[in-house]
Amino acid sequence: MRIFRALTPVFALSLGALWSGSAYAGEATRIATAAEEDNPFDFHFGASYAFDYKKAAILREFTQDGGNRLGRDLMYYQQRQTVNVAMEIGIYRNLSLYVELPVVVADNRAYAFDKESGDCVYPNDITPTGSLTTSDINCVDKTNSSTIRDGIIPRNGFDARNPSSAYTEFTSEDTKRIFNGPTRKGIDQLHVGIKYGILDQDKQPHLPTWILGLEGRFAIGRPMEFSRNIAIDEPKSNTSVGRGTHELGVWTALSRRYRFLEPFFGAHWRYAFRASNTTFQKFADMDVTNPQSTTGLYVGAEFIPWENKAKQQKFSITLMGTADLNYGGRAYSEVWELLADSPALVGTYAPGAGECNVQEALAYAGSNPTDPVGFYDAANAAPNSGDCRKFEGITDVDDFARFGLRAAMNFHLGKYARLNFGADVKTDTQHFLTNANRGDPEAFGDPQIVEGDEVGVNPVRRDVVDNVGRRYAISNVFNVVGFTNFLLTF
Repeated sequence: MRIFRALTPVFALSLGALWSGSAYAGEATRIATAAEEDNPFDFHFGASYAFDYKKAAILREFTQDGGNRLGRDLMYYQQRQTVNVAMEIGIYRNLSLYVELPVVVADNRAYAFDKESGDCVYPNDITPTGSLTTSDINCVDKTNSSTIRDGIIPRNGFDARNPSSAYTEFTSEDTKRIFNGPTRKGIDQLHVGIKYGILDQDKQPHLPTWILGLEGRFAIGRPMEFSRNIAIDEPKSNTSVGRGTHELGVWTALSRRYRFLEPFFGAHWRYAFRASNTTFQKFADMDVTNPQSTTGLYVGAEFIPWENKAKQQKFSITLMGTADLNYGGRAYSEVWELLADSPALVGTYAPGAGECNVQEALAYAGSNPTDPVGFYDAANAAPNSGDCRKFEGITDVDDFARFGLRAAMNFHLGKYARLNFGADVKTDTQHFLTNANRGDPEAFGDPQIVEGDEVGVNPVRRDVVDNVGRRYAISNVFNVVGFTNFLLTF
């Protein structure tokens, strides 16, 4: 059956589905067709595997000399393995329907103190008679981590992968690792889309190949949550990977082959919104409730050093650059598991109607560091308190850009089989991970000021991480993804 050459859908390139693993010019920008004189029906089926490694510096804002600065605190590590299966079927001329199901096999996240400076100097190294001063401190341990100081995690950390000893895995004062998230696996979204070949260089050699697509990504997996009460009854949502997010988008791609070179370009936009089963909360006086949306583009070229057209065999190399913008919403950020179910972030979701004594929760947690739930009762039992509830960890995240490079090798093994493998390297611009506004100043009293504990306060704001001077930020993001795909085209 005949395959049209087209450009890779960038929406898939950006989100790591099957075609993201095979995203390269005329190779992955094919389209299944049907109802043609010499080609009644096309069917494509493929599977891919991707290994995703991410490392980043988690910074914390602090106030010094009358200004706000960012300082070292933690290092973030994530490893994720994903298997994706996909099917595409031709439904008419140059028109196809496709379905993709990414399955996360394992997703592990961990945090360590930032000791990346090499010859580390810590607060305990400063002595009255020594030559070192506080300005020489360049690494973080238990004595100077702001996350420990604020009671966001216990002094001895937390290990969600060892329920029987979750609070005692990192007791050493010299420990580098301080927090392990649970191993997560499962399904997040089902991707369904339709694409149409507007132009095809195979049929009209003087014109490029141009593809237009529409896609929906629908939340079908259990939304992620995090609970520290894992010794007795760990909730299933502690190991899920769903985000409770639907996405609707449009994409386009354009390419044209010149002998042994095929340059290409693509762009996409996806609008994200809350699913019915979601942890993205919606309360009064919240002006940001939906997840972040995404837009982006890519540009690159496929180089074809060898081809046997008679046998439909080909070897090619793809190089491309990508740029995406994540904007206008909330997210499961790189610190969400640190913040979720923390005694430092308990609070009320009905400001003005209920109150929560956070200091009582912190005092209890400090005296009882291995009790994962008692601080709720202690805070609710305090005078003038009684509406203390769990913080879910999702935060207002600043808009940020993601830039990437890709290199891949592509093999046409014959008429019906294709294989490719390669790697992506990506980074994010520095941005704040906790930045909720104070709320609606016109809801009560002075229209220029949001009064604390009154109607109008943003119910998901937590001063310990959202106040200017205490916000979390991310920097020095290094993300590499290795992938391989196998595709059958009938």
